[in-house]
Amino acid sequence: MPTAWEETTGTGLGTGLRSVSGAGGNSDIEWNVGMGLPDGMNLYVSFAPRADGSKNAKKGTGGATPTADGNGWDVVVTHSGLYDGLNVFAGLSSVEQNATLGDKDSEAYGATFAIGGITVGYQHSKEENVVAAAAYYENDAYAISLSVNDDLAISYGIHESKSSAQGVTVEAQSLQVSYSVGGASIVFAESQVDNQNYSSGTRRNGRTVAVTLAF
Repeated sequence: MPTAWEETTGTGLGTGLRSVSGAGGNSDIEWNVGMGLPDGMNLYVSFAPRADGSKNAKKGTGGATPTADGNGWDVVVTHSGLYDGLNVFAGLSSVEQNATLGDKDSEAYGATFAIGGITVGYQHSKEENVVAAAAYYENDAYAISLSVNDDLAISYGIHESKSSAQGVTVEAQSLQVSYSVGGASIVFAESQVDNQNYSSGTRRNGRTVAVTLAF
């Protein structure tokens, strides 16, 4: 989603919401295919022979967990050539799991549209058979960003995630401002999350100020 700094869930305030990751979040093989497709279209394919939810560290070993028993794959299509400023995307994923849970199936689709210095975006995603058979997490994310000039950007985003197992919807929102001058960047984020970690009735607020320097 369009942001001045980070996704709504990446500002330092823990939300606990779960979004789709697919097989590409593991040790995998990836392909990016653009040749032979219409202008502006790209096809991304990922395959993980053992989608156990981890990447091997140095001197580490891999192995299946009780949840992920087999391989996994992702297919994502993006297209930026349909209309000036419009970018659309859609993806499917499936990861083999044990017989009790069934395969973990995921889907995601959305679009961003930019006109002048304003960019708006929407994304929907769903992940099934996660913590129990037929249980799912369903997400909707909305965002708008404004590039005031080459140095100043402002954005506002909302991310909602519903858990069928807990029957609770997490709602995270974040207002962000970023300013760059020379090799220095200053960012500010005012964030809030309701029903954190899918716990009904909870609310937390967070404020982040960060400075980065490039030499």
